[in-house]
Amino acid sequence: MTRAISGALAAHLAGVSTTLSTCVKIKRKDAIKLGFTDADKDMSFDLGDGDGALTYKAATAYARSDIENAAGLNVDNLELDWILDSTAITAADLRAGRYDFAAITMFLVNRADLTQGSIRLRTGWLGEVSLRDNDFRAELRGMAQALAQGIIEVYTPDCLADLGDTRCKVRVKPPAWAATTAYTKREAADANTGSVVKPTTQNGRHYKCTTAGTSGASEPTWNTTVGGTTADSTVTWTTIQALSQTGTVATVTDKRQFTATGVSLGADHLLGGLVEWLTGANAGLKAEIKSDSGAGALTLYLPMPFAIAVSDTFTAVAGCRKRLSADCVTKFDNAENFRGFPFVPGTDVALDYPDAR
Repeated sequence: MTRAISGALAAHLAGVSTTLSTCVKIKRKDAIKLGFTDADKDMSFDLGDGDGALTYKAATAYARSDIENAAGLNVDNLELDWILDSTAITAADLRAGRYDFAAITMFLVNRADLTQGSIRLRTGWLGEVSLRDNDFRAELRGMAQALAQGIIEVYTPDCLADLGDTRCKVRVKPPAWAATTAYTKREAADANTGSVVKPTTQNGRHYKCTTAGTSGASEPTWNTTVGGTTADSTVTWTTIQALSQTGTVATVTDKRQFTATGVSLGADHLLGGLVEWLTGANAGLKAEIKSDSGAGALTLYLPMPFAIAVSDTFTAVAGCRKRLSADCVTKFDNAENFRGFPFVPGTDVALDYPDAR
């Protein structure tokens, strides 16, 4: 693969002595950007990738393995060893997974004249991270790594989509009701159609539009009985169980178990769903729900990396066990978008023969 390089930088590389430094740019999945360099002082540089100038810190020392590029589609990986001497990268954040699959770019510059531009050495993302006493090692996976993965879908009676994704199309976090707004009818068994709203004050219910029209000037008094209807000017809303709620931690047992106010959707409604932390030490992290009492007592499958504290807030999202009848039909009214194969014969039929019975 050819790399564009300025004439001035090419001349510098061909010179008798050079003042070259490597820089590493990390862009986490939460859009936080960090820059580091092996130079002896900080430098500000615009890589030209649309993120603007970034300060590359010299405080955090790192060493890299040899960079080797091969022709073809071979996977080109390298390892980076970092010393944890910067407040920007902490062991706690690494253990919490905040750097998992972060985009990373390594490039070369002339530190004495940054106007000469850069040479891209490697672009990819962080893979496995291993922690030791005061440092960590991170694998930089090249872009060809994605082509080395076997990605297939298998025939299974369970749904292959995740609740709320682009294939499932269930709106787990619908918009709040709005005055004098045109709403469309949601068709039966297809959560991708029509309008769904939540009340401005959460009440454990969401509302799907079953008669299209324009909402009134003021918010109606909502019917909280599941299956009941609410008249709203020319719109009719039908009550459904809320698929997400915002809760506040009331008591804490440990990093897995806590009780919360604002989350009361019925026993096991959140089973298999997610807690998405909004505030506190775990803000921005998610965890799967193992059990749900229906009255605010939640247990997670795995402990959170940081302590849960009273008054931490979170959004709880309903769970889906990926079954056609019990979940997609009954719970979410979304059979049209079911992504499993419940009617494909199993191995017992495939291995059957005339005299088997």
